Amino acid sequence: MSWTTRLRILYQTFFLFVFLWLLARLAASDPRDLPFGAFFHSDPLAAVAVVFSSATLPGALVWGTALLLCTIVFGRVFCGWVCPLGTLQQLASWILSPRSRRESLAVNRYRRWYAVKYYLLAALLLAAAAGTLQTGLLDPLSTLARGLASAVWPLLPGRRPVPGGWIAGALVLAILLASRWIPRLFCRAFCPLGALLGVFARFALFRISRRQEACTTCNLCAFACQGADEPLGQHRVAECHVCLNCTAACPEGALAYRWLATTPPAEAPDLSRRYLIGSALGGLVAAPLLQVAGGGRSVANARLLRPPGARAESEFLARCIKCSLCQQACPTGALQPAIGQAGVEGFWTPVLVPRRGWCEFACTRCGEVCPTGAIQPLEAARKTGYDGREPVKIGTAFVDRGRCLPWGMQIPCIVCEEMCPTHPKAVWVELVQETTRDGRRVALQRPWVEPQRCVGCGICENRCPVGEEAAIRVLSVGETRDPLNRILLPAG
Repeated sequence: MSWTTRLRILYQTFFLFVFLWLLARLAASDPRDLPFGAFFHSDPLAAVAVVFSSATLPGALVWGTALLLCTIVFGRVFCGWVCPLGTLQQLASWILSPRSRRESLAVNRYRRWYAVKYYLLAALLLAAAAGTLQTGLLDPLSTLARGLASAVWPLLPGRRPVPGGWIAGALVLAILLASRWIPRLFCRAFCPLGALLGVFARFALFRISRRQEACTTCNLCAFACQGADEPLGQHRVAECHVCLNCTAACPEGALAYRWLATTPPAEAPDLSRRYLIGSALGGLVAAPLLQVAGGGRSVANARLLRPPGARAESEFLARCIKCSLCQQACPTGALQPAIGQAGVEGFWTPVLVPRRGWCEFACTRCGEVCPTGAIQPLEAARKTGYDGREPVKIGTAFVDRGRCLPWGMQIPCIVCEEMCPTHPKAVWVELVQETTRDGRRVALQRPWVEPQRCVGCGICENRCPVGEEAAIRVLSVGETRDPLNRILLPAG
């Protein structure tokens, strides 16, 4: 094993460990100010897509543009040396399918359908330009983080399964198992981030160079190739992961990674103009359909509760990359991935589910870790209203008198009033004396909600002892992010 291969493996191991460690510490509610979103801040696909969808570039995503500049100089080094999902695929390929030299040569050939990733990139970016951001569905960083948050961490002792988490886990598992047949198949054929980097890598200043007079056509470079970029022929620079396996494998020293290599590259990516235009048009057409499908933006959903600090729904969806960092940061497990609550467009975006958990009164973790500003960072004093302004409202609690124990069943209960964290309490009780059916006198404390004081944290709904559907439920009515979402219709 050459020193370059050892160095690359060391880098891959380091970045994979850091990625997993940061997510694990985030899920464990580590109070330290760690760079939990560092990988996502460096994601150029997220940066470009958010610019397309919201016409803004959040400051934290500037590092993503820096990675594009790095790609223009060094090529797709992120894919070969940094990407944690790429590293896991490489490991899966090594474990699941030890191949002979002949088999490796066969699977490492470039196939024209590997260009699918460029068509996906075109469709996703044009959909983003039309106002629907869906790059997070296939972004490798979001895909891996979401799979871990929704399918792996919930398996640990003391944690509960995430509804629909198996979908995110199955996607990651399928990506890894695909390496059984073709190494890093997702990277080669379906990764939109790899496609974006490939577009810029086409102009890389450092690239693989081949001295034809020294080459003996032994095929060892193709045998060791990680990205199916065919270093033996006209090198496909846009597909090269810069793993440097080929330079290490060449016994004649015919291959080298050089500045301004003179070897003419292949015309790549090899795209069909018809398919490219069709993909772009498909993205444009899909955008408005996704926005209305499944009762999305077109239908007000009173049970759609977004995290505190979330932007107005259209702005939120134009920035959310479905990375699940907020979900992992939530200390009570209140934030869950949306399966159907937010329509098709909002699939896998975060929603607050009070029966699963509640929003801690002074907690602002979700906004602190959001890499795109879909959830705006809040100071605790701003969220709670202790800065003199109105507190940030997620929604408003409403009592269902037919299910409430004191109201509908003459059974004493004051759980919701006891748990209410606001001061003065938004939930207050009225002391009444009632006669039961058998003639007994019973003292009851019936709960009422003062809407102006309720912040919609959901702890009353979470702790309500009534089974299945709680007797007090939080609706999005009155939420800070939408001034039109009010219980009373405007006059006139």
